[in-house]
Amino acid sequence: MIDSLGSLFRYNLKMSEPVVMLERELKVVEDYMFIQQMRFGRRVVYESRLELDPGTVMIPAFTLQPLVENAVIHGLAKKEEGGRVFLRVWEKDGCAVISVADTGAGMSRERYEELCRALEESCEKGSRTSKTGIGLGNIYRRVHTMYADGQVRIVSTPGRGTVVQMSIPQEREEGEEQDVSGTDRR
Repeated sequence: MIDSLGSLFRYNLKMSEPVVMLERELKVVEDYMFIQQMRFGRRVVYESRLELDPGTVMIPAFTLQPLVENAVIHGLAKKEEGGRVFLRVWEKDGCAVISVADTGAGMSRERYEELCRALEESCEKGSRTSKTGIGLGNIYRRVHTMYADGQVRIVSTPGRGTVVQMSIPQEREEGEEQDVSGTDRR
């Protein structure tokens, strides 16, 4: 547990690059979830499915761990029986699509609509708001600022959970195409 916590601190303190390989972000998520599983025991289950090579995908730094943290804190921790966090990454139309889903508490329709409005406003104004939270608001702004075609979508159902999905365009060299197995075709 101390090793995982140390890795998280080192990543947070030493990271200065705006984009990193997906595999680095995944390591941070694994360290974070190891700590949460020590805390919550069997109440929290973490699963992931990667349908592309994480060593070939670039994403904004500090993107995945805050989303997984939100799933645990705002979703699963509120349910006595806990739940599941599922991270899935795949390729679609030249973008890495990253989905973080939880089986947690979900949001009311009113809270969901308030969050979506606040995210759009924070992106337009370039400022953060307490209605989005620091992590999600920051991720939303960076994805929309760094990538013309980048997207962040949220779906939430009260009592069933929340899904945050990001679409991050990937630059490929001319003639290079990546298939879902993570191997390059020329």
